[in-house]
Amino acid sequence: MSDSTLVKPADPVFLLWSILREQGFDAAERRALELVVEGSTPQLHADLCAGAGRFEAAYHSASQMQTQTQTRARAQTQAQQQDQMQAQTQAQIQAAANGARYARVALFADALGRADAAQRNSELAVAAQSSAVTVEWIVWLIDRCGAHSAAAHMLRAFEQHAQQDARAPWWLAIALAASPDASARAERRAALLRAYALDPAINPALPLQLVLAFRAIRDWPTVERVCREMLARHPADAEIAWQLSHAQWQCNDAAEAEATMRAVDAAAPGNAHVLGAIGMYLAEQARFADSEAALQAALTLDPSATQAAVDLADLKLRRGDWSSAWPHFAARLMRDDRESNNIVTVMERLCPRWQGQPLAGKTLIVHSEQGSGDDIQMVRLVHELAARVRDEGGRLVLAVRRALQPLFARFYADCVSIEDGPLGKPHFGLPIMSVPSVLGLQPDQVRGAAYLSADAGRVTAWRERISAWGGAAARMHVGLVWSGSPTHRRDAKRSIPLAALAPVFALPNVVFHPLTPGRHADVAALSAQGYRVCDLTAHYEAGFDDVAAHAIALDAVVTIDSAPLHLGGALGRPVLAMLDHVSHWAWGNEEAQPWYDSVDLFRQPQPGAWEPVVERVTARLRTMLSTR
Repeated sequence: MSDSTLVKPADPVFLLWSILREQGFDAAERRALELVVEGSTPQLHADLCAGAGRFEAAYHSASQMQTQTQTRARAQTQAQQQDQMQAQTQAQIQAAANGARYARVALFADALGRADAAQRNSELAVAAQSSAVTVEWIVWLIDRCGAHSAAAHMLRAFEQHAQQDARAPWWLAIALAASPDASARAERRAALLRAYALDPAINPALPLQLVLAFRAIRDWPTVERVCREMLARHPADAEIAWQLSHAQWQCNDAAEAEATMRAVDAAAPGNAHVLGAIGMYLAEQARFADSEAALQAALTLDPSATQAAVDLADLKLRRGDWSSAWPHFAARLMRDDRESNNIVTVMERLCPRWQGQPLAGKTLIVHSEQGSGDDIQMVRLVHELAARVRDEGGRLVLAVRRALQPLFARFYADCVSIEDGPLGKPHFGLPIMSVPSVLGLQPDQVRGAAYLSADAGRVTAWRERISAWGGAAARMHVGLVWSGSPTHRRDAKRSIPLAALAPVFALPNVVFHPLTPGRHADVAALSAQGYRVCDLTAHYEAGFDDVAAHAIALDAVVTIDSAPLHLGGALGRPVLAMLDHVSHWAWGNEEAQPWYDSVDLFRQPQPGAWEPVVERVTARLRTMLSTR
């Protein structure tokens, strides 16, 4: 968007709008009255009051403005009054003034949260003034004022006035971009579609913004359509190719995703990120040797390619080459796209990362890093590292998410919550996923015995809850997890559709207990189908300490690859783990793993094939039922 000359940030309109947002109407009105005394037009005060719905005050100020106008009019010469051309000019000026007045009222109304008034006055402004003036005002609202909500009102009106102007929906999408509201996101998607249909080239950012908006709601057909259209025009566009390949991967077609990235590599060779994507999609097809070759080629082109290094580490960890894997795995800490509240970022602000410096008289804080399941998996190694630190004369403090702290504190006493502290002033920090590298951990050193324990009092309470629900009549109570965190890179792959679990739910005399809070809609749908589902997650008051007690009170856990899998295994509970075809490196490539003795793996034979997994899990549960 271009700069505007209509209103400057020092203009009284900007000043009053800023005060209105930050201090409220009373402060803005006081300043407006001061401006009138200083010589500004009373119309600003009238517009401010109109925006607030205080029409009596607005009428009073408008009357003052009218008196001033009449005085000026009497001073005009008779010749000017009779000149028809001058009359036309005056009419145009008046129309522009009316439009500007409506626009100001809309701006002030929006700042006060009066959306209906803002929209109504925006429509009046667009009707009263020329398109050029409206566009100039919109540009100022977005670029110079940052009044995105007010701009959205004006743009809705402008688009109705100029339906073939692609700027209107494109700018509306810009104005709505920062809104977290679901309805605003839906409106933004529709605006992006309209802008793209009118003129896909109106702004170079439009196609990608459209694709990302529909990727967010997993509308893969729309993503594919737009990407294919853009690649037909720009076959070397690696970003659009990546978005297309991601959609294909999400639709369980890693081979097509690979082909898409190979096509862009042929059009514009030498891009390490493209080669890294090819490597990733080869891995998703379980073509691990080919994947490793592609990832190595990516790192040859760009040794700093973080994701390629991490994916290469994944391959090496998967096949048991841990000595070679750990240095590549460290590349995950070199990412520069973390949010300011990310745990790694927070801990890096607290203290420098430990690089092997002497620890005599020092405190090393080992802290959470990735998902809760990763923390549960690796906390088993903290005692061994703590012994080394003590031997050097230092102290190891374990700092974890609040939800894990009570559970982990029974395993390692010197454990604090990152959110609650006290963190003190440690000398060095170490992400928990780096502990195996520091220890030089090898596959034959991993032991699968249980190492975490639930609180006995909570276990008793959970058994009572289950009994009170009416569970005594059931022969088995089974914990169940069918979906994970949607922010996980592979959540769509590891999560299983509820409908696919129908054979499990149909087992007689089994009550299923969701172990993930917030799945109310899914639970309601299952209950409506007559399945026995007991959702007690509202009682998870102590985070994973309650989940652990709940799991102990159950007969088994059936789960996808998520934190409850690790928790159940660390507690020594029977776990039936339903894995997608490739899954996490810790589970290798087959159905054997060293991490948890009580966990059995059930892997998809090919991507997306949950039916064989569910059949085998159902059979296992039926066998367990027969022995009770």
